[in-house]
Amino acid sequence: MPEYQPFVTIDVWTMIFTWGNLIILFLFLKKILFVPLKNIIDERQKQIKDMYDAAQTDMESASAMRVEYEEKLDAASAQGEEIIRDALARARKQEEEIVREANETAAKTLRRADEQIEMERKKALNQLKDEVSGMAVDIASALIEKNLTEADDREIVDRFIEGLGE
Repeated sequence: MPEYQPFVTIDVWTMIFTWGNLIILFLFLKKILFVPLKNIIDERQKQIKDMYDAAQTDMESASAMRVEYEEKLDAASAQGEEIIRDALARARKQEEEIVREANETAAKTLRRADEQIEMERKKALNQLKDEVSGMAVDIASALIEKNLTEADDREIVDRFIEGLGE
């Protein structure tokens, strides 16, 4: 079994060279493979973190813009209601002004109509007085021309009054 002895035995120098080779291989792989791979992984993690940070910033910005939009919408709604209230107030005021002017115009028209009616009434009364006085003069002259009895006078006055009705 002497042939098998070096195969089964533990040789210290072989073990040192094997460990040395393993360490050299590890350092070589670390330098060539692990460091660049770690750098790639770190860079990728940084990109992902930046993307999450950008997304978070965009989300916060969108939230702030939404709040601002809602505030502006509320302000615009309030301003719209204020404009409507002002327009209604102006419309009421204008309506009152128009009604007041119409009432004033109607009152002036009624006063002028009353004045004109009064003037026409006075004119008609004056004409009536003129006609009555003319008739009275006619009756008096008719009575003076004739010396009549009281019954004749009444008959003449009655005929004259009947003539007025026609």
